[in-house]
Amino acid sequence: MLTELLNLPNYFVKNMKNVNNKIYLTVEAEFNPVCPQCLQSFIGTVKDRRYQTIEDLSVFGKRCFIKVPKNRIDCSCGYSGTENISWLDPYSRVTNRYRNWIYAFCKRMTCIDVSRVFGISKHMVYRLDKEGIRKELKTQESIEPEKLGVDEISRKKGHVYATIVTAPNERKVLDVLKGRKKEALETFYDQKGKEWCKKIKIVCMDAWLGFRTPTKKHCKKAKIAFDHFHLAQHFSKAIDKLRISETKNAETEHKDIYKGTRWLLLKKPERLKDDQKIALNSLLEINKNLFTAYILRSDFREIFSGQSAHSKLIRLSCWIKKAKSADIPQINEFVEKIEKWSPYIKNSLRLNVSNSFAEGINAKVRVIQRMAYGYKDFEYLRLKIIQQFNFRNVKSLFDT
Repeated sequence: MLTELLNLPNYFVKNMKNVNNKIYLTVEAEFNPVCPQCLQSFIGTVKDRRYQTIEDLSVFGKRCFIKVPKNRIDCSCGYSGTENISWLDPYSRVTNRYRNWIYAFCKRMTCIDVSRVFGISKHMVYRLDKEGIRKELKTQESIEPEKLGVDEISRKKGHVYATIVTAPNERKVLDVLKGRKKEALETFYDQKGKEWCKKIKIVCMDAWLGFRTPTKKHCKKAKIAFDHFHLAQHFSKAIDKLRISETKNAETEHKDIYKGTRWLLLKKPERLKDDQKIALNSLLEINKNLFTAYILRSDFREIFSGQSAHSKLIRLSCWIKKAKSADIPQINEFVEKIEKWSPYIKNSLRLNVSNSFAEGINAKVRVIQRMAYGYKDFEYLRLKIIQQFNFRNVKSLFDT
């Protein structure tokens, strides 16, 4: 009965002990050892035999350990080493089903919490989780998208970044690359191959040259589109430069009005509270340049909300003329960037694309990092992001 409940193919329970609230089961093989290379039953004399204690799924609230004999063999096929055990991977200290159980929990819980629940070290959880991700990753079908999203994510403080490549239409993360230099993206495209790159039609990104250069080189047929979220960030920086300059030149009696107004200028009007609206209006009343920049920023948002590509392009041209006529140095500097990036911005308007999927991933990645208190191992961070966005579904472990 106990052998049937344990359900380990070709093994039966020989002995059971309950020690310190832990269950120890000693098992024996029903048949001769099997060679892992030729998968034939080994009939000769084994070189040596030893028992190894491995952990299995807990039973009745008690941790369960199995003492399993391992035989070393010299097979006629040329193999020399440990026999094959179908329910236990080589060098593993846990059964395959225990490893799958831990991996399933790691999809929905932090590794620290999993280690506390199961009473094992976090390092063991990390290792089992990484092994599970790599195993599932090999079973995934290759993705051949027509549209790519390329964006950066902050790994930790001190301007340490990673590059994330996504397939927005498929809602998948293709890869997470260490750093944001062009060499990282070069390596990614090289690994994918020329035929894969030829199928790419659109690549949405920010204005970072390290993304643009390798994309032009490898995806020659693709149209590069600049994401308007990043363009808005560039404009916000221009307005902030203007605010700092105007604050320095402000009259002494007006200095207090400028204090704490940075985010008031950058927030959307509908998100401002009543007291914030009063403070913002006081600032705009005494400073014409900031008032003009604030209106231009509102108009800049309207460019991307046009009903058609044609209307968006017209709005962009009109906005550039209006911004130039304002003749504000910080705004002029931003307009020069817009004119320089004009082909890529127009692609974005014509194709109606944005990097919103990648931006959404960035927000979730920050949550993943906070839950783990940061990842010192970049490879684990990379695998964890792929796991959480590509194959997060958990099948019932009770179903066969």
